[in-house]
Amino acid sequence: MKKILPVIFFTSTKFGIYVLKEFLKKYKPFFVITLPPKKKGRGLKILPNEVYLFCLKEKIPVLELKSFDEFKKEIELIKPLCGIIAGFGKIIPKEIIEIFPRGILNVHPSLLPKYRGPNPIRETILNGDKETGVTIFIIDELIDHGPIISQEAVFLRGNETYLELEEILGKLGGYKLNEIIEDYLSGKLEAKKQDETKATYTRKISFEDGHLKINEPYEIWDRKIRALNPEPGTYIFINLRGEKKILKIFSIEKINEKILEDKIKNFPLGTFFNFKNSLAIKIKDAFILIKELQLQDRKRMNSKEFLNGYPLGSFSLIKD
Repeated sequence: MKKILPVIFFTSTKFGIYVLKEFLKKYKPFFVITLPPKKKGRGLKILPNEVYLFCLKEKIPVLELKSFDEFKKEIELIKPLCGIIAGFGKIIPKEIIEIFPRGILNVHPSLLPKYRGPNPIRETILNGDKETGVTIFIIDELIDHGPIISQEAVFLRGNETYLELEEILGKLGGYKLNEIIEDYLSGKLEAKKQDETKATYTRKISFEDGHLKINEPYEIWDRKIRALNPEPGTYIFINLRGEKKILKIFSIEKINEKILEDKIKNFPLGTFFNFKNSLAIKIKDAFILIKELQLQDRKRMNSKEFLNGYPLGSFSLIKD
């Protein structure tokens, strides 16, 4: 039987679900706090977030946070020892932190103090890091600043996508949390201050960050595509029969230049061509096969399907 711990779990992301799944292998929290759903899609429909649906399925008490004032009364009634955050997406005010006798732990997907802030997983991929990891620390009023309880590093293959790395680090974070949580609650663990001289900060990613530019090298295209999908996505602009359209790109592959004809090698930058019945393009330092894509207002497809509907000559790249 799972042990019920006097903790409240805060999460509103897929990363947090992975952490929570691991946590639930040994323990159960008093309840889970998540954020209200946002409007999504063309119809701006309001749907429950994934955390809420997961908790209903697992029969874990779950509350949607409408205001911290309202939530404060709930905490004071239940009197948990500690809070646990894993991808919550909202800053916890000082007056809420102070209610918990053992504070609030944060399971963070980077090796702090590197990559504080909202996008540590994306920055890890964008920067081509060879390793990353998870950090469990005690939060304070500053962003990802508090003392560290536990850390674990992992080496990277160099081809991980955002979704893959999110799962790897979420599971690792949950595993480490289970290792330390009882000792932490009983006061057996010491926290270590972060080295402020090594602190780096991530930022919010915008739609514009996903623009793939023809004068960027293959390495940058590859990292952007792996880091920024599914959100906010990576794309180029094309002229399709006289209209400017967004063409999202989800996966690419470098073509061995030795097997290409000389006339293709001499194409100007940004030229589309047919490679084994699929769409390819010449960029700064490589010829790349576009494997999966999505034309604006159309469904996602492979590039062979795309060419069946939009043959070469019906579209061209809009250069930067």
